[in-house]
Amino acid sequence: MLSRHSQLFATAVFVLDGLLIVVAWLAAYLLRFQLLGLPAPLGVPSFTLHLWFGAVLVPVSLLVLRTMRIYRSSRTARLGEELFALVKGTLVVVALAGLASFFSRGELSRSMLALFGVTMGVLLCGSRVLTRITLRELRRSGRNLRHIAIVGTGGSARAFARRVLGHPDFGLEIAGFVAQKPGPEDERIEGRPVLGVISGLRAMVESKGIDLVYLALARSEWQAEEEALDQLADSTAAVRLVPDLARAFTLNAAVEDFDGMPIVRVTETPDQGWNGVLKRSFDVLCSGLGLIVLSPVFGCLALWVRFDSPGPIFYGQERVGFNGRRFHMWKFRTMRADAEAAGPGWTRPDDPRRTGAGALLRRLSLDELPQLWNVFKGEMSLVGPRPERPMYVEQFRASIPRYMLRHHVKAGITGWAQVNGLRGDTPLDQRIEYDLYYIRNWSLGFDVAILFRTVGRVFRDASAH
Repeated sequence: MLSRHSQLFATAVFVLDGLLIVVAWLAAYLLRFQLLGLPAPLGVPSFTLHLWFGAVLVPVSLLVLRTMRIYRSSRTARLGEELFALVKGTLVVVALAGLASFFSRGELSRSMLALFGVTMGVLLCGSRVLTRITLRELRRSGRNLRHIAIVGTGGSARAFARRVLGHPDFGLEIAGFVAQKPGPEDERIEGRPVLGVISGLRAMVESKGIDLVYLALARSEWQAEEEALDQLADSTAAVRLVPDLARAFTLNAAVEDFDGMPIVRVTETPDQGWNGVLKRSFDVLCSGLGLIVLSPVFGCLALWVRFDSPGPIFYGQERVGFNGRRFHMWKFRTMRADAEAAGPGWTRPDDPRRTGAGALLRRLSLDELPQLWNVFKGEMSLVGPRPERPMYVEQFRASIPRYMLRHHVKAGITGWAQVNGLRGDTPLDQRIEYDLYYIRNWSLGFDVAILFRTVGRVFRDASAH
């Protein structure tokens, strides 16, 4: 029954989208050639021809949207991801229509196609927002709910229950938990009762009217999981498996389809796909503008370094970046040319190896400006974990758990750890925690906030030396 209702809802959304695309196509013609009063130097095209184009475009549009996996009914799908998929689908449809127009000798007005894209996007996204609002109100009033049972009483089960309780708009009502072994009477977990044990799961599902059963057992409880699956083999309830990742450090964990087999991605870089395009575009734009605007500053600093002490203007040092790849990170030289004659080491307050110019350059972090070139080349990002030298990486990965996870993103000129005062010779384990927090919570807005905080710390950072 649950599956049938979900399929009916997905079909209804599919049909509604088709009607909205028809409305958008007709509205684009009326707006362009009648309502907006825009000039038409080539004349008003035939409305009949417009309808013929629409008869082909509407099913193609639905096919494009279907490839975006929009019509898979899911209560837990995020609205933002769905709207983004709709916008991408709309852009693809408009591009295909423009291509068709080109091969048909420009039969379609470009301004009309633009109006169609805007109208289609607004109607489709608006319908999704209204649908979500309507469903949310229905679920808050106790309707359109799905009753679920959670098999398991351990950490995974409790964590999953908290997620469900934190999203009442999903419409999932926890009927209770199912334990592996009998426990105290009237036992409650996260405010919900323990309904019984796995051996009675089949009868429990039927008597309680359970729609969904989530198996949230530890990996060591695999026998209990098999028993639960046997109990549910001929049940009408849908079954979901919550993987136990309690002993694994997850980094943007997700599930992917590998030729029909579900695969759990435990660790994954956050800047994949469109996120990667967005972050890279931001880096190229800002670093390119920075190199142009700050070129006079570069020239003045280069002359100062050159005449302040003997040696090169720039200092290139091998560092480890994204996916463990090595690159040369550039700085203005702030140390004497023989500073590492006795071997590399961390800088320290009042470091005697610093040059006269180097003291102020390091104090204001101006020595880092040449790294804009590393960002422009794609070796670094504006924001990310600070890169370390290969010798330190080998040392740290052997002594600090999860150290190499910070290399799932590009190294940055500044980072979340640095704006919180963790730079230079500061506790490395704390810096790693801040770096991993940044990777787990990355967004372009987070990058912008870190950049603003970086500017604010330049003149008051006591750890810069």
